[in-house]
Amino acid sequence: MVRDYFVSLGGELIKACNASQKEKSDSKASKGKKKATSCEYHPEKVREILSKFIPNHFTVGTDKVINSAGYSPQGVDFIVYKKIFPNMDLMMQAIPCELVYGAFFIIKILTATSLAETLMRVANLKKIHSFSEDQTAQFIPAFILAMDLQMTYQDLKNLILDFYVSRSLDNLFEFDIMAIVNQGIVVKDWREKRSFKILDTGDDTMQWFFILMNEYLDVKKDELFDLRRYVKETRHYREY
Repeated sequence: MVRDYFVSLGGELIKACNASQKEKSDSKASKGKKKATSCEYHPEKVREILSKFIPNHFTVGTDKVINSAGYSPQGVDFIVYKKIFPNMDLMMQAIPCELVYGAFFIIKILTATSLAETLMRVANLKKIHSFSEDQTAQFIPAFILAMDLQMTYQDLKNLILDFYVSRSLDNLFEFDIMAIVNQGIVVKDWREKRSFKILDTGDDTMQWFFILMNEYLDVKKDELFDLRRYVKETRHYREY
């Protein structure tokens, strides 16, 4: 029963990520009509589906993430964050990293090129603590969702390891979970440095992705959010 539910969600996710292809074709067929989205997938549909994978006290959004030093990594598709103020996205224009509990990266077809590009996007996110004023580690787990792949699992594993080794990236900058929807799952093994396990989970994939991902989301952040750190203007006020 549980597996069927997540298989269905996986199917919805694949459909949502391929929706823009039809929209693109339709827009070519009828000139003058505006495309529904210029993205490679339908953002709002994907966001709605991803929101079904996370606890109710979190929000999924396309907002940018930022640290108190002003560093905002590019290329993050969706973030999972704790919304502590109404209209926080408008007030901050980005979500403070202390409130971000996870990030999603979407790949339509997993190839050597799309894998390398996505792993670099993940690394840029993971470096957010390196650009922090107080060098406080802000661990943000990275979840990669691929709709399909054009290689064997062994080739995928080799490409992942080659990417990190060839660039001498710290293992803290690696992704945490990768799911090839309704096909297989890749999990970072924190017990060993630079180690990944690939499981051919088939229809059980999204069920296990849900369970493993929520274990990461359940981790409590040590540092409290301090809004003062994000107020950068230096002003002097009259005192009476």
